[in-house]
Amino acid sequence: MLDELVAFSAEHWDFRHGAERHEARRRRFDGSTEAAITDAAKALGLAGHETPLLDRYDHVLILGGMARACLGRTRYAHEVLRSVDAGTVSAIGGYRPLTTEERDLTARFDGACRYEVDALALGLRRAFGGDAPTGTAGGDPDVDPRTAWCSVRIACPGDIPLWAVAAPSGEPDTRRANTADTCRFWAEHVANLTGGERVLIVTSAIYVPFQHCDAIATIGLPYDCAVETVGHDPSLMDDDLRQEPPTADRYLQELRSALRSMRRLAGLIEA
Repeated sequence: MLDELVAFSAEHWDFRHGAERHEARRRRFDGSTEAAITDAAKALGLAGHETPLLDRYDHVLILGGMARACLGRTRYAHEVLRSVDAGTVSAIGGYRPLTTEERDLTARFDGACRYEVDALALGLRRAFGGDAPTGTAGGDPDVDPRTAWCSVRIACPGDIPLWAVAAPSGEPDTRRANTADTCRFWAEHVANLTGGERVLIVTSAIYVPFQHCDAIATIGLPYDCAVETVGHDPSLMDDDLRQEPPTADRYLQELRSALRSMRRLAGLIEA
């Protein structure tokens, strides 16, 4: 069934064709079709505000993205931690160079950010308070951002250790680091993850299904850990970080991402 659904989505819902999400071509629908797709997306867990099921996690893991998402998700994680205890908080991404628009956005928040991981570190400092990060790094992101990495600690007023992490790509010859790469790098080199620990993933609502499957595949199964994923609605953020609600074509694109991740996960379970 998943094979058939992935093939169907490739024919009808692939608006990226290998490009970055913000570079995907747009597809418009009439009003009734747009509403039907949006309602279905909500029913399938790609929209809305979610609250964690437990009251304590060993690790909270904030996934990176575009600069606005980095700032919004770190702020949302801080809100979540008002009612949830955590052993560590990490924001993970890569050395993806920011676009001009992203750099301009971070400059408005007093941050001179060049890469995705810089925006994550800025988001942690703004949300939780704290000093400039210190830590270890490898490679040169100016020369080859796909192989560069870093793991930096941000000292904050609270007791929770804060980390900003950039992972190298698992296939640097063909692509930049993806969600699976960043989760795996964090688990092995930052968290030293062990069996039985509980990990809360924080992302945006539209990405919850596919990133949850990727997290199970890269963290839950290999390390025998419990994984939960929550997502916030960026259209409900404060004015400075608010985004327009996703359109139907974006929902369909991320439903395709979810199907592909589910198929990979099913393959791992069967193996």
